[in-house]
Amino acid sequence: MLHDVCRSQTPTRTRNPVFRHRLHNSPSPASVLSLTPSLTTGMIQSAAPGEFTHRCATVSFDSIYNITEDLCRGRFSCVKKCVKKELPDQIYAAKIIKKRNIQHALNELRIFQLSYKHPNFVTLYQVFDLPTEAIFILEYAKQGDLQLALEVEGSLEEIQAIHVTKQVLEAVAFLHDNKIVHLDIKPQNILLMEKWPSTQIKLCDFGLSRVLTNQRLLEMSGTTDFLAPEVVNYEPLTCATDMWNIGVLIYVLVTGHTPFGGATKLDTQSNITHCILDFPSDLFEKISKKCIDLIQKLVVRVPKRRATVHESLKHSWICFNDETTTTTPTTTLSNEEIMNSPDEEIIEEEEIDELTNEIDAENFN
Repeated sequence: MLHDVCRSQTPTRTRNPVFRHRLHNSPSPASVLSLTPSLTTGMIQSAAPGEFTHRCATVSFDSIYNITEDLCRGRFSCVKKCVKKELPDQIYAAKIIKKRNIQHALNELRIFQLSYKHPNFVTLYQVFDLPTEAIFILEYAKQGDLQLALEVEGSLEEIQAIHVTKQVLEAVAFLHDNKIVHLDIKPQNILLMEKWPSTQIKLCDFGLSRVLTNQRLLEMSGTTDFLAPEVVNYEPLTCATDMWNIGVLIYVLVTGHTPFGGATKLDTQSNITHCILDFPSDLFEKISKKCIDLIQKLVVRVPKRRATVHESLKHSWICFNDETTTTTPTTTLSNEEIMNSPDEEIIEEEEIDELTNEIDAENFN
């Protein structure tokens, strides 16, 4: 049963494989850390001036780092690989944000401040506040992002998909418990910290993230194939918007294809808004019923009917052989093992401790 609104049928469309989607910025002037921005609804409010001075560098970027290569470009920033001149074996990612995007820079800083001790978020080490741009020195992901793994593998074995999805859910649970929505969960924003597939993953790119308030949050942004219906229709966004993204992500992980891909962007958006979701046999013949069940509980047209992040963490697919999925996934389990495993009774998650707002300088030096 497809949870009310999503229709199981075979639509006329082009099934899109996952693709790398990088947009280039156009340069422009303005100011970031030194100015208080005019805030838009849902932007995480910056605190008093000087809040981030303990991370702001007092020397020039070029005096400390050498840029070695471009890593990626997005709508609001570009990311470059860099090394310390005095310690070239220390590698970092330098995220460069043009100051026309001041609100997005401040937004990311506030989330970095909140989440820096969580194991599934990238660490911010230092900030350079320059006349026309801000540079964030971030933890470097040696193995790239999940998109790269999908391009090599095509799709993931279910045990690998569980390993990744569980960590994504734990990161998103932290955000939702702090009334923050990510709004751009996709393979390109999931970093691999160790050799695939036995890897810790970290969520990155908070440029589109918003804090939930009593005001209606309306946005039209994100990657088309992962957009929730409420984003396409310019309806209020909630934590459930992230859960739709995660449902689409699981579909992508186990098949290598996006569920709503059309011949054009408008076709894709139409498939999304009508929630035309199908599970063709050529893609799902070897996929377990438990995996499909979780996708069906997340990819639901009505946001309030979607499973929450904590409900998803308790789902039998995520909890299957919990001991195995939290360690190195070195063996491939059969679909029969996954489908026939008994549901486990999961204890309520402990409340996440409030994180300190200071970053230990020793982690950087």
